Amino acid sequence: MSHEKKRSLKAASWAMTANMPLKLKAEVILKTILAGNDPQKRSKIMHMVGERRRLTQPRDRIDWFPSIDTNLCKKCRICLSFCPKGVYSLEEDGSISVTDPYECVMLCTGCQGRCPEGAISFPDKEDFYRYVYYV
Repeated sequence: MSHEKKRSLKAASWAMTANMPLKLKAEVILKTILAGNDPQKRSKIMHMVGERRRLTQPRDRIDWFPSIDTNLCKKCRICLSFCPKGVYSLEEDGSISVTDPYECVMLCTGCQGRCPEGAISFPDKEDFYRYVYYV
């Protein structure tokens, strides 16, 4: 596994467990370790966590989503192919834009770690923990 991919997985795992109750966090970390690099097992874990995640406000009232620095973006489309939620779209001129910002998963920054040019940024996570809790 490449260094870049490991860094991206680590960032996604950190975001996923950031404000979880300790018992759930321990369960997720153990399952993640046991899953190793198996993408199906990791996907199952992410789905389980998603099922337990709740927001304190409707998603369209929480301004957590990526922004793209068009001066840095080289139009590689990695973010477009990486995001399973369809947050990004390809424009007619070949540029990438954030067209469905409220589809972005709260506290996920996976695409940021994938961008080779560092063109994707997010708001400070610390300001958004209060919007997410787990059942």
